Amino acid sequence: MSSRSSISINKALAVLALLFLWVGTADAGRKRVCVLDFEGPNADKFHEDLVKLLKKNHTVVSVDKWNKKAEELDAGKVTEKNVKKVAKKLKVDGVITGKIEKRRDEYIIRLKLRSGTTGEILGNSVQTKADGPRLDGQAQRDIKEELVGAIDELESNREGGDDEEEETPKAKGGDEEDSSHKSGFSRKKDKDEESDGESATAKVEKAAEEKRKKEEEKKAEEEAKKEEDKKKKEEDKKKKKDKEEGDEEKAALSTKKDKEEDDEEEKPKHRAKKDDEEKPHKKKASKDDENGENGDEEGVEESAEAETDHELNVSPSRRAIDAALGLSFTARHLAFKYASDLGKPPPAYKQAVPVPGAYIDMTFYPLSFNHKPSGIVSGLGLEILYDQVIKINSEKKYPDQMGNLVTADLSTKESRWGVGAVLRYPLGEGPRAIVVGGKLSYAKQQFTVAQTLPNNDPTDIPNVSYTILSPAAFIQAPVIPKVTLNAQLAFLAVTNTGDIQDPKQYGAATVTGFQINAGGDYMIMKSVFVRAEIRYQSFGFTFKGDPMSMTNTRDTDPEQDVQGAKDTYFGGAATIGYLY
Repeated sequence: MSSRSSISINKALAVLALLFLWVGTADAGRKRVCVLDFEGPNADKFHEDLVKLLKKNHTVVSVDKWNKKAEELDAGKVTEKNVKKVAKKLKVDGVITGKIEKRRDEYIIRLKLRSGTTGEILGNSVQTKADGPRLDGQAQRDIKEELVGAIDELESNREGGDDEEEETPKAKGGDEEDSSHKSGFSRKKDKDEESDGESATAKVEKAAEEKRKKEEEKKAEEEAKKEEDKKKKEEDKKKKKDKEEGDEEKAALSTKKDKEEDDEEEKPKHRAKKDDEEKPHKKKASKDDENGENGDEEGVEESAEAETDHELNVSPSRRAIDAALGLSFTARHLAFKYASDLGKPPPAYKQAVPVPGAYIDMTFYPLSFNHKPSGIVSGLGLEILYDQVIKINSEKKYPDQMGNLVTADLSTKESRWGVGAVLRYPLGEGPRAIVVGGKLSYAKQQFTVAQTLPNNDPTDIPNVSYTILSPAAFIQAPVIPKVTLNAQLAFLAVTNTGDIQDPKQYGAATVTGFQINAGGDYMIMKSVFVRAEIRYQSFGFTFKGDPMSMTNTRDTDPEQDVQGAKDTYFGGAATIGYLY
């Protein structure tokens, strides 16, 4: 009875020892990784989701613990040397860095894995995207496929370091229970050997020895691979030097000789090399890899980042130059308000077809040339506008000497220009931010017609030359990536109107006006756009009734017959522009 009980206990202890060995092996399969803080919009949410995803297969060391240790070691900046130093202390096998970018309605996620033993970046960066500020299904699948597999192949970094508490789950009972079992094995060693032929302790030691040998073989293979890579780099460097010196034949002979001498050395390493080729994730990225294969990826990243930055820099909220050049089209209509019984009413002026003009509109924001907002002063700007009708002639019928009505071509000029201060204010951030603002401009606008007909009769169409102070409000609204809508409403405070208020014409008047502009921009290249807009402008006259002016003298009675006038301009512009 006593003997059987002892055998049963020994068997139970052996099973328990094997269970401990299995748990230790499973725990060794889990890598210790640390996910450093991400950069970009909603970075915390993506960081949290990645940590949850990785915890299913590996042990995740908290970023707070990493930052604390990095601060102690004065290794806060993420470099190869600093990562290697901190990872060694915390026994971390891999370190993950990440960057988040938002493009329109999507988030671009870029992750890089660094080796804890060397601090170097392994392979290419992992890039995926998500529709919202979380790792959705597709993003998780991409990360599992590319990142988790690479983590599985990380070299262990468990030797040395601080005696930090491991975050890998341990078998229930902890070290005390493990120690108690080991003591039990020692006490019953002799009886185990008699009953089972081989003690549980011997089995454990044998398994540990096999595991140690495998790790040594693995380490030897990695050292051989490093030596091979080092020699290959030296060969390449030597070939390059020989080629630059023009001795290509010497480089070929030297390479051939080195290769023959190394053939014998390479044979023992053949199997290690083959194993490495079968496991591409296990290969560590050297500095050449970073500058070579990773260089292409980083170049794509930098290109994408530069494109995103440029889109923001030329957006309505950040642009420093907005210059447009093209054609304008304008049609004028001048009409008078007068008594219905007036025998000789003032003639109206109407253009049936808009006339073309040369048009320039430029706005500069001097404090935004670095595209970095520094408060409301960044939105201070200067606008310059010039619009000159290219060719225009007016027509008027008159009786010739025979009494027949003939048409006279009257020389006509039309132009406008203005300069003003601008203040813009973005309602948000990013390239899609809506911008509101105000302007205060000083402008001149004229429309002149030849005042004498061929028969020396007066044309009877007054000239105008407006001097205007114009406060305005505007809005610029990007609606889709390439399209921005523009609108502006201006009040026209007229300080002078020219000949029309001359006492010989219609005399003093109260004049008010307004202007509405509406249109849109379409980006055709990175900094080039086309712009279309329409313009409606109106000046209203209320004549005061000067007894000696045409308001009272167009007939024989002294009463005021012409009460007012309305001068309107309708047209637009089609331009091509440049943004900076």
